Amino acid sequence: MEEVGATQPKLSKACDDCRSRKVRCMKTDNPNAPSCMACTKRNVPCRFSRTKKRGTHIRGSTPAFRPAPSLRIHDTQNSSLNTDGLGTPRDAVSSSLQQQPLGTYPSKLYIDHLLEDRNTSGRRQNEPSIIKAHDYYGMLRISTSSKELGINFGVVGSSGLAFFSEKRISSISERLGHTKLRDHIETLAALIGSRMNRNGPAFGSAIKFSCPTPALQVSFDTAKSYITAYFTHVHPLYPFLDRKNFEEKAFSIEQAQHQQGSPHFSALYHAVLALGCQYQDGGTYDPAEGMAWKLYQTSLGLLSDILVPKEALVDVQAVTAMAIFAQNSSCLQIGNMLTAEAARMVQLLGFNKTTCHGENEEECHRTFWVIYILEKMASFACGRASILVDYDIGAPIPETPDAVFQGFDWFITMARFSRLLSRAYEVLFSISATLNSTELCHAAIDTVNNDLESWRNSIPKRFRPGESFQSEYFSEQPSMAVALRTHYHYYSVVIALSRISLHGDAGSTSHRRSKSKEALLNAARVIIELTRYIDTEHHAPVWIWGSIPLSALFILFDFVVHNPTHPETNSNLSLLGVAAGYFCRVEYASGGSLPSSLLSDFAYIARQYVQDLESKLKAGTAGAAGVDRSLGQSRIIGSAPQSPPLSISVYNYGDETLADPPSVDTLAYPINDIPFSIVGGLPDGIDLMDFFDNSMMDYRNPIEWVNPM
Repeated sequence: MEEVGATQPKLSKACDDCRSRKVRCMKTDNPNAPSCMACTKRNVPCRFSRTKKRGTHIRGSTPAFRPAPSLRIHDTQNSSLNTDGLGTPRDAVSSSLQQQPLGTYPSKLYIDHLLEDRNTSGRRQNEPSIIKAHDYYGMLRISTSSKELGINFGVVGSSGLAFFSEKRISSISERLGHTKLRDHIETLAALIGSRMNRNGPAFGSAIKFSCPTPALQVSFDTAKSYITAYFTHVHPLYPFLDRKNFEEKAFSIEQAQHQQGSPHFSALYHAVLALGCQYQDGGTYDPAEGMAWKLYQTSLGLLSDILVPKEALVDVQAVTAMAIFAQNSSCLQIGNMLTAEAARMVQLLGFNKTTCHGENEEECHRTFWVIYILEKMASFACGRASILVDYDIGAPIPETPDAVFQGFDWFITMARFSRLLSRAYEVLFSISATLNSTELCHAAIDTVNNDLESWRNSIPKRFRPGESFQSEYFSEQPSMAVALRTHYHYYSVVIALSRISLHGDAGSTSHRRSKSKEALLNAARVIIELTRYIDTEHHAPVWIWGSIPLSALFILFDFVVHNPTHPETNSNLSLLGVAAGYFCRVEYASGGSLPSSLLSDFAYIARQYVQDLESKLKAGTAGAAGVDRSLGQSRIIGSAPQSPPLSISVYNYGDETLADPPSVDTLAYPINDIPFSIVGGLPDGIDLMDFFDNSMMDYRNPIEWVNPM
């Protein structure tokens, strides 16, 4: 076949700087001059790149839709890369996508249908409440005047913990024989709404965008200790600062002048002090309290001074530091806004296209990728499209030794994970993804699952999710934080993919459905087991101590209530007890500021229900009590095996213990909650992720959950 349209790369007629600024590039009369007139005048480096070679077109071929290529991770040779997370061969996944007939993937986005026919109904994604899902969640269909849009996957969000719909609450309450579940859900929703300042002014007056009066004074020795704590605990996870440059400016004899004369550096300086102060017993769980908050308030007071003028690297870094601080429980209300603002600024500066305007290039690149990680996880977690467009990113990922732990490159691993989230949102959780056929959705799920397993296998074994969690390897504080976050990031996506797969296979008894249930239950169990290593100090991100364990609690609770005689019920009840104790520990650590012990009642409700049912079975009154088909079928499975000891490992729920459809098909599944954080409320309601946030922050020494001797 003949190739047409191929051209050789040529030297661009405009320099890179002029092209990025969209100004005319005029060369000097001297052909040997190293720079154009504009760059010479601005005293910046001038570089003329070669144009990219255009892609070739094969005559006679019309390419069908090609999804984005799978995330390639080359630093592993593990044979498990040949299968996806649900046991589907990798070749089969690729083949299923590549062999889709032309037109099977929707050629239009949902916006195109809206523009073509103004009678097309709107399509929503997020839940209208905190933890109460819509009754038609997952099976909504949109009718139009000429056709019906939407396949059986319907509307599936990528974030939030909306779990119990009104019908679901009524169904479970009828099964339980009381209204305790409804009472707890309403109480929990009210508490979170109050915490997020959605139901009143309780916390609204605490967060002010003005500097404290009188001006805060910090001694040189105190500031030095805070900065040291920052670079010890926070910087390894968010390596966007150049430590040498920052400390030289912060510790210089002109330190006072830097703080007073430059609001840009002062905002960054005080945000760094606030982050470090949290590790020096200066933080609290509530806003407007403690030394760390006072330092942070100084940064907030300078926010308008760094947003209005022309953006610069120091401005982006200041907002980034403020966004990181806002992931703890004291000021979650503004975390989304700060993260989005940092993403906006970094694009305006062109850091995504390696345009650095004379700034330190490596520092610009590291700052961009830290923001990329934060923003991608935040967007995925709250079900929003990312501000940062992946196809317009050209910034290289620099080597960052400070973010390498025992040979594990945390920085690039999280960048890869964030890209994976971005792709998953696009093909599975966006509004237009609800137009996909069932077959294409299955293929997309398999591809994302395959990418997730590739990502997992690229991680060193000590840190790898799915392997035994050996806490003795993580004696250093940052190493424990990295290991725990890596596990929770992985399992949160497993929950997301398992749920959407189960929604699509509702009513079926396929092998895919059984594998999805197995993955979902295993993820919930491992998450709860790992709570023993969670640091519940005030500097910890709410995502890791709140949203992920809560999601696992809901999964196990629903499974136990609908499968009271399942072989794993006793083990799951024990894990619910572990979760109950953990949430009591959170409330104790916060001094009652976070009333999370309310969640411990879920374990009591489930255990009481199982005990009452066992008593009725022994008394021969189970039939009269209304025990449904799932109960009878779970008894047919056989006698329950001895529950395995609690250990961080992959549980094997064989098909014989997950017989379809009886004992597990009635299980309801919570929406995915990730990393990560992370986040933003809805105009017509509240997303629980606003309270249980998904960004990353650091921890102190792991807290072993044992009774004192």
